[in-house]
Parts: sequence; C-alpha cells; structure tokens
Amino acid sequence: MSEKKIIRLSQTPPEFGDTPDELAPEMFVSTLPIQHSHSYFEDDEQGLYIGVWDTDDMVEAANPYPCDEFMVIIEGSVEIKNVQSGLSETVHAGESFVIPKGYNCQWRQQGYLRKFYVISEHPNEMIPQQPSLSAIAKINSKTQQGKNFCYQDNNQRFTAGLKENFISEVPLTLNSNNTFIYLKKGSVTITESAGKEHTFRSGEAFFIPANLACSWSFTENTLQHYVEITPVKVDQNERH
Repeated sequence: MSEKKIIRLSQTPPEFGDTPDELAPEMFVSTLPIQHSHSYFEDDEQGLYIGVWDTDDMVEAANPYPCDEFMVIIEGSVEIKNVQSGLSETVHAGESFVIPKGYNCQWRQQGYLRKFYVISEHPNEMIPQQPSLSAIAKINSKTQQGKNFCYQDNNQRFTAGLKENFISEVPLTLNSNNTFIYLKKGSVTITESAGKEHTFRSGEAFFIPANLACSWSFTENTLQHYVEITPVKVDQNERH
C-alpha cells in the first residue's frame, strides 16, 4: 500500500493537454471533442478517482449518470439538461456541483471548460433507478451553523457541501473519510502526523485520504467546498 499523504491539485498539471483522451463516438451526439485528463488519485477497489479534466465544444449522449461526481469549474461554464423535464441548469467558473448517480441528463458544452473532478463509482454499487436528487446539486454560497449538506447519495456514503471554519487550532485528528476540499475563501495550514506541513489558500484544492491523522491551523475564516466519501470495506476474497 502506498504512503498516505495529502495531495495538492494543480489547475494546470505539468504536461496537461499533451495527450488527448481516447473517446468513443457513441458517447456523443455531436462531433468528437478534444478532451484531456490528469489523474491525481485512483483507487479501483473503492471506485474513487480524482483529477483535472478539460473539453471543448460537445454534446454528450443522454444517459443516467454512471457515478456520483463532484466538480469544481475552474474555467468556462456548462449546461446540464434534465432529459425527463427538458429543463437545463448552468454552472459557471468558481462554482461547485454534484451530478447524482442515476440522474438522467445530458452534458451540453459550448466553449472551453476545465474542472476538478471527484468520481465515486464503486464496482459493487448499481446505478439506482431513482437517484437521491432529481437535479444537480449546486454547493451553496452560505452556511447555516458552520456546515451545509447539499448532497448525499442513497447509501449515505458520498456527502458534499459547504463548510465554514473560524480562526482556530484543531489538534491531531484521524480523518476517517476520503476528503476533497476546494478552498473557496481564506487559508489553512494542515500538518500530517509525520510532521509534513501544507498551506492552502483561496482557489486551491487538495485531497486527504482516509485514515490519515492531521492537525489544522486556521489563521483566518475559511469557506470550503468539500466532498467526503466513506470507504467501503473490501472483502479479501474479492482481491485478485
């Protein structure tokens, strides 16, 4: 098992855009777009994938969404169309949202787009006939009592929302969930149990793997767009 550590995501990873993704024509009702992906974290047993992705103009084929996906739009905007109602919602740069697993929708892209993504697609979990929401879940701009849940999946394993932290010190604490954070406002310094220190500022994103102990230092108030994914116990007999 690789060493558990905090992973800092760059909006422009080295060599990002050099090699286009391989795409199948049946994925689209438009001409094939040009897309690129850069992976920062992959766990096939948990079905957890985190990275940066971009695309140019395209219209995807309409289908129930195969995963729960949390996204932060870095550049551009996107229109997500509800196949059943015909209504569309638009998400812009700087905003975060979730497409629920099983949501019957169509991604309609005009112009360039780049995003952070967090995909949860556990291999043993079927696509639900009825998703937990009948719309995309945009992350709120304000909190109530310091924390808002904006989305939770049917299994209560994937939770996304907005969290507010005030100036404070949080002692060494075990992080039991896989946690991705996009720092919308403020700054924070996080120190791993081994002593490595990380400072993150507004507009930056990072991932903390489950079962890593960290301490937190908030020297100013912060707003976090976050997603937490509870690990699934893997049957040893399923390992190959």
